[in-house]
Amino acid sequence: MKKLILIDGNALLHRAYHAYPPLSTPKGELINAVYGFSSMLLSVIEKLSPTHLAVAWDLKGPTFRKQEFEEYKANRRPMDEELATQIDRTKEVVERLNIPQYGIEGFEADDIIGTLAKLAFEKTQKLKNSKTQDDEIQVVIVTGDRDSLQLIKEKRVVVYLPIQNHHGQSIVFDEDKVKEVYGLTPKQIIDLKSLMGDPSDNIPGVKGVGKVTATKLIQEFESLDNIYNNINNPKINTRVKAMLLMEREMAGKSYHLAEIDTNVPLELSWKDCLLANYDKKKVVELFEELNFKSLIGKLPKDSWEMEVQEVFI
Repeated sequence: MKKLILIDGNALLHRAYHAYPPLSTPKGELINAVYGFSSMLLSVIEKLSPTHLAVAWDLKGPTFRKQEFEEYKANRRPMDEELATQIDRTKEVVERLNIPQYGIEGFEADDIIGTLAKLAFEKTQKLKNSKTQDDEIQVVIVTGDRDSLQLIKEKRVVVYLPIQNHHGQSIVFDEDKVKEVYGLTPKQIIDLKSLMGDPSDNIPGVKGVGKVTATKLIQEFESLDNIYNNINNPKINTRVKAMLLMEREMAGKSYHLAEIDTNVPLELSWKDCLLANYDKKKVVELFEELNFKSLIGKLPKDSWEMEVQEVFI
């Protein structure tokens, strides 16, 4: 079975930066975010045992959402300089592991991940009638935020949120988990945000409509479009109806802002994403330079080690 891990690079790096105290190399280079990211990456590999891996990054410059709605993410503070200086080093670690890195101007990492997940899922659909286990594919999206929940498909595309609850445990979301937590399907998460908004991304939603009301409306009418198609239904009380009508245009815009674009112009190469396709010696050299000696033992097997292992099995 192929298991493709798609990592939101910015989300993981940001989490690492805030999780680890300032660390420096003997030469004085700040590397706490690089170390944290590398540690989390290797932990994900150890826990999830992927066969294939890719990392997506946000690039500098406005995205299509920002161009369409100036206030999008306007509440975000600029990135800390101490974090910004560690991005290139982090990408160097990923490059040494020979993991493909995707970043396209005008799109967010979520859009890249959504597109790669869709391409992989479409391949599973084509192989559905295959009886070989080798042809089965699962996609696991590793991210720090829940925007990607809308991308979940059955148990074929799932979302892994590292250390998300008060017990210090990671959470894996599939369709059943989304239903359990939100009472909605993954795709309805977009409808939810279009109504209640999303303060972290500065998506307005409908003023006065909170999570409880939004969830009830979606459970009753299934989608944003259906809610407006049934706006005169007596199940929508007068106060909520007035708010919906007043903010109709903003609800539609919020839906568009919240929806991940799964049609980014890129291709998925299974060969490039193969995890064992790297030179461990080069990674060890970099880890020694960065003083990451504790992480060397956690590195995955490279192609040579895999071949030796097969000889002795």
